[in-house]
Amino acid sequence: MAGPSLFQPGDVLVQKFGGSSMATPERILKVAERVAEQVRAGRRLVLVVSAMGDTTDELLGLMEKVNPDPAPRELDQLAATGEIVSVSITAAALQRVGIPARSFIAPTLGIRTDDRFGQAEIKAFERLPELAAFVRTGGVAVVAGYQGLTPGGDLTTLGRGGSDITAVALARDLGQKLCEKYTDEDGVYSADPRLIPTARKVWHLDYAEMETLARHGNGILHPRAIAYAREAAIRIHVRSSFTREEGSVVGPDGDPTHRVKSLAVDRKQAVVAIEGIRWGVERAGAGGGEPPPSAGIAIAAGVAGAGPAGADGPAGWVKGLPFPVSAWEWRSFDGLRGSLRVGFRLADSFEAIPRLWELADGLAAEEATFHANLAVISIVGCGLATQPDLADRILGPLPGTGIQPVLVDRQGLRLTVAVPRETATEALGFLHQAVIAL
Repeated sequence: MAGPSLFQPGDVLVQKFGGSSMATPERILKVAERVAEQVRAGRRLVLVVSAMGDTTDELLGLMEKVNPDPAPRELDQLAATGEIVSVSITAAALQRVGIPARSFIAPTLGIRTDDRFGQAEIKAFERLPELAAFVRTGGVAVVAGYQGLTPGGDLTTLGRGGSDITAVALARDLGQKLCEKYTDEDGVYSADPRLIPTARKVWHLDYAEMETLARHGNGILHPRAIAYAREAAIRIHVRSSFTREEGSVVGPDGDPTHRVKSLAVDRKQAVVAIEGIRWGVERAGAGGGEPPPSAGIAIAAGVAGAGPAGADGPAGWVKGLPFPVSAWEWRSFDGLRGSLRVGFRLADSFEAIPRLWELADGLAAEEATFHANLAVISIVGCGLATQPDLADRILGPLPGTGIQPVLVDRQGLRLTVAVPRETATEALGFLHQAVIAL
């Protein structure tokens, strides 16, 4: 990691442009004109760019036609080429409008990562002084996001949306406290404005709120980029590539006037429900009735594989995959029985289901069922952590709409509701209206 002495805070600005900003040659030229205005006004800039439009999806689709299960190394060698194309075209566009520009890809900048193909972590920018020297001359450095190099020199990728990580890591290593992200949205809204026209812009979110949203369906920022920003106290300004309006700022402080900030939707979720769990007297206590809290924690931690029960973020993941654990529902019969519902991404079913079937057998459960056709709506805000009544006020009227939640999970500043996928937009509208009314 380079030291902050390369630049003083505020001397240079890292701007990240996403795939929608780079989708066509015309859009790239618009980006170049916008950047040129800032350079002529005296600003020093480092750009991080994603692949053009849907290029990465097209590349992965091409690979799938040839081999649906390729070696991760080969997949990364292919996927990284999208950014190599866009970084050179962007540099050329800047040169066309009279701005000195130079492209940097993983080998030329020495973006060193570990060897976890598809989910690599940046360890260092080994040739960052060369980039800094070019920027000091008035040139714009254009860096390929999303990619890096293993210790052995193979290309890696950081995971989908990984250009956000590259941008924040660059800002950190250049000693800066602000990073701008340009996208097709002019900020973070209380819900997706394409689905909920009445959604309002959220001007300020703290790191925990934005990271939680990112982990549960909001795709504006990569959760690891937010974690990097929090560690280095970097503010991220989310702005539109197509307007000059101010956007949303993610930083140490949110907006306390809005107790609930936003709702995120993930339509590719599944739930396994484990019913009729029997607890022996020796585990739940001789008195019967409700089990002690430690019993629930022990089971949840066994599912999650690491960290405390229901933890958001890496502590609650299995092999890097989000594995949020729901609240327990307890029922009393002749002994002590309960049920557990575990939510996970539908794409992770192959990994998750065998573990959960094994867990159900170990608990002598009466039944375990798999629910695939689900959407998960996560309601996020600092008020949910400090005002327990908010969750009841938001969810209380939901059954009256005819929408039956499959899972309700509350963890800290997040309230998650799993509903049948076909009711997701209706449920989102109802829950958003309830949130706005708070």
